[in-house]
Amino acid sequence: MNVVLLSDFSSASTHMLDYAATLFKNQKVNFTILHIKTPCESKSCSGKCSVVFNQKLKKDQNLLELNGYHIDQIQIKFIEGAYIESIRNVIAEQHTDLIMLGNSNKGDYNTGLFFDKKTLEIITKVKCSVVLVPEEATIKLPQKALLPTDFSITSDYSIFNILTSLPFVNQTHLSLLPTGLNKTLGPNRKHSKELISKVINSLEFKSVKEIYSTNKASCIDGFDLVMVMAKNLSIFQDLFSTSKSSLCRPEIPILFLHDSRKL
Repeated sequence: MNVVLLSDFSSASTHMLDYAATLFKNQKVNFTILHIKTPCESKSCSGKCSVVFNQKLKKDQNLLELNGYHIDQIQIKFIEGAYIESIRNVIAEQHTDLIMLGNSNKGDYNTGLFFDKKTLEIITKVKCSVVLVPEEATIKLPQKALLPTDFSITSDYSIFNILTSLPFVNQTHLSLLPTGLNKTLGPNRKHSKELISKVINSLEFKSVKEIYSTNKASCIDGFDLVMVMAKNLSIFQDLFSTSKSSLCRPEIPILFLHDSRKL
């Protein structure tokens, strides 16, 4: 499995690296620790940025080595360029399966959601599944996962393919939480629900069940991973809006699912 770890050398990034080290412990995984910055406008830089940031990336690399990973499993990469375009190029070149990044509790939430614009663009504009690790998240393997869904996808179920490669799935209990629905499902969503349930049950989760909650602010209590279909922006508003009517600020890792790989 190929995993890109987006690092900005913050405490949130370091926490994400620790979480990644735990998540893939004793698994066949190749990490690329990636830092991207806007190109320097001044000619006086003379390549100093590359030296400085590669030194910082090597410190991140050492952290993973201390967690038991071999140097051959860890590549570091520094890019000066457009942020989203650079990420897209890297995941295409390296056949990346998963992106991971940290999320600070001190962020400037100018998106109306509990993550910033850059994070939102990674989640929605890069065709690759993403794990967002809040700085407050406990570092442990997921045992109870939540998948909120309004059953609005109707065709491409390859969105769940990434789950066949994640090592913790067969040790995790999954709960499906219907959201944003009227009293009855329309024919398209009823059919979609049946197909989603069939796909989910074909995976190797320890158990799968459907749950209901009338209390948005507490529906993630007791879970240690939330999975969200990245194209479903209405779910984003339900779960991650900064408004008082939405779910409280998540403090557990979030897996944003993309239909990035085909079986």
